[in-house]
Amino acid sequence: MPETVAPDRPTLAGSYTGADNLARPFALAVGRAPGHPALIFGDEMVSYGTLLNQVRRAGAGVSALRRDGAPPRVALSLGNRAELPALFFGIVAAGGIVGLLDPKWSASQTAAALETFRPDLHLTTDTAAGWIAAQPAGWSIPAVDPQTPFLVGFTSGTTGRPKAFIRNQGSWLATLEASRVEFGIGTDDIVLVPGPLVHGLGLYGAVEGLSAGATVRVQPKFDAADAAAQLATCGVTTLVLVPTMLVGILDAAERDGRRFPALRRVVCSGAKLAPAVHERLSALCPDAAVLEYYGASELSFVSLRSSREGAPADSVGRPFHGVELSLREHDGTPVERGRPGTVWVRSGMLSDGYLGTTDGAGYREQGGWGTVGDYGWIDDDGWLRLVGRAGDMVITGGLNVYPAEVEAVLRAHPMVAEAVVFGLPDPYWGDALSAVVWWRGNGCATLADLRHWCQERLEAYKAPRRVFAAADMPLTGSGKIARADVRELAKSGGLEVVE
Repeated sequence: MPETVAPDRPTLAGSYTGADNLARPFALAVGRAPGHPALIFGDEMVSYGTLLNQVRRAGAGVSALRRDGAPPRVALSLGNRAELPALFFGIVAAGGIVGLLDPKWSASQTAAALETFRPDLHLTTDTAAGWIAAQPAGWSIPAVDPQTPFLVGFTSGTTGRPKAFIRNQGSWLATLEASRVEFGIGTDDIVLVPGPLVHGLGLYGAVEGLSAGATVRVQPKFDAADAAAQLATCGVTTLVLVPTMLVGILDAAERDGRRFPALRRVVCSGAKLAPAVHERLSALCPDAAVLEYYGASELSFVSLRSSREGAPADSVGRPFHGVELSLREHDGTPVERGRPGTVWVRSGMLSDGYLGTTDGAGYREQGGWGTVGDYGWIDDDGWLRLVGRAGDMVITGGLNVYPAEVEAVLRAHPMVAEAVVFGLPDPYWGDALSAVVWWRGNGCATLADLRHWCQERLEAYKAPRRVFAAADMPLTGSGKIARADVRELAKSGGLEVVE
């Protein structure tokens, strides 16, 4: 049996995993306080009672789509609107499947996703509100088999080719239970979710808050200055977002002289926060816990690095509540502690794989354990460190380099705000290890300085041989850095070369 890490974690009273429907925790929150604000979109407030009425109408409409016992499939192409949470809970309450489509996709991307998902109903920004209003009221939430699929989301996986992953209701009930233990969001919290709800982090942040009876504030479109103002004046206790959005909010807050007096926790995922971001955040809200988690759409939560637990800065923390980790060689045998291996995960939160045909890369499952191909190692104190993903590895001069390891070192440089590392074709090295950096403020550094910085902290061959500086940061729809676009800019000569 491979070596595993599965620390005991305290649990809280009650349990989401005992629910008979993924929408049940939300419905119970309504029963406790129907007049409590559930959603706030700008000047619009939706109470829990009003939202439940919308959920029931949506559930009635989805139930009517059922044919031959198969779960109804409903595709949603919506921006950040109040209808999206109502439709989400209504679809899953009726035992249906939500297909999340980004309204920013091109026509061809949307058509490809619809061809994969094959929905019984496709609702858009223009049709969603009218469709909900046309459904009958008074429908009751039934019990649902926890193995019932409820979500199909699209992820680029390890190769950039979109894949449609599937989650079942039981996996998200287990996820809600785990995050309740780790994050502790409750009825007195005000949760700000500034990112798009069609992406996993934003959707889960909203669902988690509504399942806990909290008030969830959502921006129609990400606006760093408005988010900073809400954090300063609206009693926001919890912030859920990706690192690039957090940096934008900090920039706006520092420019406008704002502080975040009520903030208790910052939940962040998608990439590691640079040490300077931790310092800036601490200056604005010194009592807030920073909760960075590592995970994947197919795996859910894997590990957690809390600012209150003393985890090493270069780690992604310890196993999340309910998670076991196993590090293995390519042939499946366990690795010795302290040596890198493929990160395998066992928990009740794993996905059901992919819908339709795939390229064979990405998520794999074996004997109840799952992996997306990430490599890492665990130190003697149980902290997990990531060194990269199989598809990201650069072979330079015959030696293997995982970009994540080099990026972490570059981000720690006092002049570097963010970095992306990759290989560029080179006749001598095969791939020349290269980096794109974004400077901090008005600072800058030379190529020799950055190489020396890396060589003092890593093996010499892991120091980038080419460095480019960028002013703008291309982002994906979810707010993460568009790594493929950054590499293409460097390859095509569209960036400044750091001499």
